[in-house]
Amino acid sequence: MIYEEDTEDGFSFPSTSGILEENEIAPLSKNPFTFNNVGLNLVPALSSSLIAIILNLYYQMFTLHLEEPGNFQSVFFGIIAIAQIFVLFFAILSDSTPICGRRRKPYQIGGWIAFIFISIALVFIPLPQPRNIFDDSPNVSCQMKFDQRVNFPNFRDESTYINYGVMYLVLLAMCVICLNGINATASGLVVEWSRKTSFEERGKLQSYVVVFISLFNGFNNSLVGFGLNWYKYAGPWCNGLTLTAIFTVFLIFGIFGLLASVFTTTEEKKYTNLQPNHVFFSSFWEILKLKSLQKIVIFIFFASGCQFVISPSDSMIREYWVKRESLTGTSPSVVAQLAAAVLLGILSHRLVNSNFRLLILCTQGIFTTINFTLTNLAIFDVVRNQYFYAPDNVFKQINLSVYMVLLFIFAVEYTETNFEASFYNFLLLTLNTGSSVFDNLAILVTFPFKVSNPDRYISDKTDDRIFVALQSLMFNIINLFGLLSVIWLMPRNKFHCQELKLKSPSSNSSAIVFFGIMIFVVVGNVAVTIAMPSIIKAMS
Repeated sequence: MIYEEDTEDGFSFPSTSGILEENEIAPLSKNPFTFNNVGLNLVPALSSSLIAIILNLYYQMFTLHLEEPGNFQSVFFGIIAIAQIFVLFFAILSDSTPICGRRRKPYQIGGWIAFIFISIALVFIPLPQPRNIFDDSPNVSCQMKFDQRVNFPNFRDESTYINYGVMYLVLLAMCVICLNGINATASGLVVEWSRKTSFEERGKLQSYVVVFISLFNGFNNSLVGFGLNWYKYAGPWCNGLTLTAIFTVFLIFGIFGLLASVFTTTEEKKYTNLQPNHVFFSSFWEILKLKSLQKIVIFIFFASGCQFVISPSDSMIREYWVKRESLTGTSPSVVAQLAAAVLLGILSHRLVNSNFRLLILCTQGIFTTINFTLTNLAIFDVVRNQYFYAPDNVFKQINLSVYMVLLFIFAVEYTETNFEASFYNFLLLTLNTGSSVFDNLAILVTFPFKVSNPDRYISDKTDDRIFVALQSLMFNIINLFGLLSVIWLMPRNKFHCQELKLKSPSSNSSAIVFFGIMIFVVVGNVAVTIAMPSIIKAMS
């Protein structure tokens, strides 16, 4: 742990209240959009949007362009899951080891420089030709060119494309690790500054950050969804962006992010001393062993799993019955990001001071009702219109944005000075792990019932419709009642957070058991994600 003032023993330990004095209130609370402060919003938005672009690129790059085998997908997302664990490592490093008196900016700058070099490699390493030959004659419409493609006969052997796939897999994974490191330090700085604002204002800065993230994610959805919506990537258009053009956007964003970290991010140069690692971890452990915190971790894990788990039938309904095109899937996503940004910007003050339990129940209830209604209208062929089915993305994004703001608020209220990045990213890792675990469980539980079997949707029989509807109903029940079963573990508001923190008992033994199980779940989930194709094959 880092300390600013020496005590008699040589170190200063964190307070227990978590409420800072008025003379410690930061000028940032008055205007977070000045030139020197806007980087607090820009840096996490840029890094988050770049990670989202990389995740969205998988289908176009590995499935369509390189036509890699199916197990590449599980390896890719397994590596992404491992990279999420690195977030916590970077956060702890940032909290415990200052560079030149600062804990955030040097790590951000280093992360951006590394990302820029990797982006340069992605731009200038030539991509192999696609494995398909497209008929460019004017007699064939652009919509038909993809369907009428043929594979190159012996143009390149299999090993060449596998080698290219592995190379790009490694480069993109390195990009994600760099961006996660930047995100870890940026979120730590946001939490640090938020704790220095007045109690009533706490949470507004976090909501501004989520607004910026939503806006930039809207851009990345447009970039991939519209830019690659041409026939070489299964779209209807005649022209579009190449993958090299997308990598050039990486490079531009990386340079922009570096400039934002250097010139528009304020961090005081005040950390000149270092505590030994054992002191840092022992002090951090004092926070983690609070039983009220363990309840919040359980809530985040199960609520994220229940709320964001996706039924395997969802993608099949969209593909075979709704017949949603790439462009139609992109437009609602962009609208959803913009809607979430506007609502958070308008209602930020009310949201951060509202009843958190009621807020989550309302947003989840609205989303579940709309999703259930639209899905069943499509299943029973009442309305199978891709535009009619689109609004579910909007409410899902709003629901997720509210969750991210609350995650920031929990971090601000529960953490102590010098643990901001570690604590927030620990909660974020819990959120991501919960969602991933429940997604994997959904696949494994429903696979024996052939929920994803295309024959069910092609035949479109009454029995198949009823089966899919019942399966969809089961997931909606899990979403809503799963949340109801753990909502009582969540603090009611910011004041309740402080009350729970001050009065909470702590226990070493229960904390050891609790976090031992958490480590097992995180590591096991990564292993299952990577091994998923083999598991599915064994179950077939």
